[in-house]
Amino acid sequence: MKTYFFTIIFLVLFFCVQGQRKSNTVFDNVDYTIEPIESINTVASDISPFFVGDHLYFSSVREEYFNKGNRERKSKAFYDLYGASLNDQGLLTSDRTLVSGFGADYHEGPAAYCEKTGEMFITLSNVIHPDTIRKLFSVENVSLRLAIMKKNDHGVWKIKEELPFNDDRFHFAHPAISKAGDTLVFASDIDSLTIGKIDLFMSVRKDGIWSDPVNLGKLVNTPGNEMYPTFIKGGLLSFASDGRVGGYGGLDIYYTSFPQISDVINLGDKINTHFDEFGLVLYPGQDVGYFSSNRENVGSDDIFRLDIKRNKNDFNGLVLDDRTGKPIDNVKVDLYGCNNEILQTLYSDESGKFRIEVLGSDCPVIKASKEGYENDIKDVSHINYVELRLKQILKREILVVDVDNNNPLTGAEVRCENEVVFQTDDKGVVYLNPPFSYDCELMVTSNGYLDQTLILDSTNIVNGFARDTVRMYKRELNKTFVLDNIYYDFDKWDILPESEIELNKLIKIMNDNPDLKVELGSHTDSRGSDAYNKRLSQKRSDSAVGYIIKKGILKDRIVAKGYGETQLLNRCANGVSCTEEEHRQNRRTVFKIIGFGGD
Repeated sequence: MKTYFFTIIFLVLFFCVQGQRKSNTVFDNVDYTIEPIESINTVASDISPFFVGDHLYFSSVREEYFNKGNRERKSKAFYDLYGASLNDQGLLTSDRTLVSGFGADYHEGPAAYCEKTGEMFITLSNVIHPDTIRKLFSVENVSLRLAIMKKNDHGVWKIKEELPFNDDRFHFAHPAISKAGDTLVFASDIDSLTIGKIDLFMSVRKDGIWSDPVNLGKLVNTPGNEMYPTFIKGGLLSFASDGRVGGYGGLDIYYTSFPQISDVINLGDKINTHFDEFGLVLYPGQDVGYFSSNRENVGSDDIFRLDIKRNKNDFNGLVLDDRTGKPIDNVKVDLYGCNNEILQTLYSDESGKFRIEVLGSDCPVIKASKEGYENDIKDVSHINYVELRLKQILKREILVVDVDNNNPLTGAEVRCENEVVFQTDDKGVVYLNPPFSYDCELMVTSNGYLDQTLILDSTNIVNGFARDTVRMYKRELNKTFVLDNIYYDFDKWDILPESEIELNKLIKIMNDNPDLKVELGSHTDSRGSDAYNKRLSQKRSDSAVGYIIKKGILKDRIVAKGYGETQLLNRCANGVSCTEEEHRQNRRTVFKIIGFGGD
C-alpha cells in the first residue's frame, strides 16, 4: 500500500468529550465473512471503495501501467476512478468500468460522495503525468490536494471548486464527508498541526465557506499514521492507523463515535491482520461492506467484501399499567442501539405481550410509549424477558365547594409543598394536568374557611381522568357541622368501624388547622325518657372524643357534650307521631367550632 497518500482536514471543535459507550450495534457480537472481489480487483492497486447511488466507486491504478516495473512504482501515485453496479442488497452485479469524466492525466482518488448535495470530494495531485515525476519532480515533491466535483448536464463529473486550505507544501487527501455535507474529515501532514506523521483533520462548511483545518486530537491521532477516514452508519467515524498500541501490524481499521469522539475501538482480528487494512464502508440498510487490504492475494491492494452476520437473541416482553397491573395493548415498543438509533419498532398485542429480536449488542435499550402514558425505558442487555410498566398521565379536576350549600368557591388556592399551584375558577374548579406531580399532598385554602389537605385518590380514575371534590368548612365561632354516618348499636355507645371513617375526617380537619378547638355534640330523637337520652348521648359523645384523643388530638382542643333530645330539628317531640325518617334526622353527631388558638 502507498503510505505517502495522505491528507484530511477537519474543523469545528476539539473533541475532548469522552463518551461512555464503548461500542455500537454495527459491530457488537457479530461474525464476519470476508472475500476478495474478483470482478473489480486487478494485478495492481485497487483501493478505497465508496458508494454513489447504486454503484460502488473505487480508485485503481491505470491499466496502461500494469506490469511496467519501475514505472509502475511511480504510477501508483496515479489512480483513476472506476465503478461497478450494485443491487439493493449492496452486492456487485457488474464488472468495473471507468467512471465518466475520469481517466485524464491527473491522479484521481481516493474520494467520497455526499448524496444530499450530489458532491464528490476527491484527492488530486499537482503532477499531471507519471513521467513528469522523472522529468521535473522527485516523488517527494508530488503533493496531493482536495477538490469538489459535480456532474454536469451530460452526467460527466467536473471539478466545481478546490478546498481553500490546499497547500503544495503538504498533502491533503482521503476525504470523508458527513451525511449532511457540512463536515469534511481528511488526512494531512501539516507540520505545524500534526501530532504524528499523518493525522486526521476536519473542516466545517458554513454558508458555503470551509473553515481552517482542525486536528482531531490525541484521542484519534498518534505518533504514527492515521488515514483513510470514512463515515459509516450508526454515527461512527472509521479510519486506519498504524500507530496505536495493541494493533495487529500495518494499518488496522478502527472506529469511534463522531462528532463527540469517545473510545477508539479496533475492529479485531476477524478483519485486521499483520497486513494493511483500510477504507471501510458499509452499505446503507444492509449488513454488507467493502474495504481494502494488501493481505496475501493476487494484486497489490485489493478490495474485499465484508458480510456481517449478527448474533441474534429473541426475548419476550410484557407491558403493564403501573397502577392497576393490567396489560396494555397497542403500545409502541422501540429498540434502540448504542448511538440512540432506532433498530426495530413493534407493538404489544391485546395481552400486552410482544416478542422482539435483539441483535448482539452491549447496550440495547427498549422504550415503551403510548398516548396518555409516561414512557418506560429499560436496558435489556443480557436478558431474555422484560417487563415494562407505564404510568397513566392523569388529567384531574378538583372542585372546591362550601360544605353547607355546595356552592362553588372562587379563588380558593390549591398548594403543593406550600407553593401556589392554582386558583379555582368561577365554577370552583382547578385542573391539574401533566406535567403536574401527584407525589405531594395538596393543601386547599380559602378566605373564611378552614384549611384542608387533599390526598389524591387513585381509585376514581377512569380513562385517565379523575375528579375530586373538597368540601370546605366555614371558619367562624359557634358554627356547627353535621358528621354524617355516625352509628351506634341500640342502647350502645361503642364506636363502630363505619363511624370511625367519619370521625377520621374530623381528626384530619383538626390536624390541618392546629389552632382549632371544637365541641363534639351527640343528639338523640325524642323516643325514650329525657334523662335516659341525656345520659346515652353524653356517653356516645365521650366515646367519640376518646377515639379522637387516642388518634393524637390534644384533649384541651375538644369537648364532649351530650344534648339528648333537647335540640330537635323538627316537630317530632314527645308524643308526636313521626316516621322513622323524621326521627333519624334528629339522631346526629355534630362538631361546633368553639375557639381558635388561645381563645
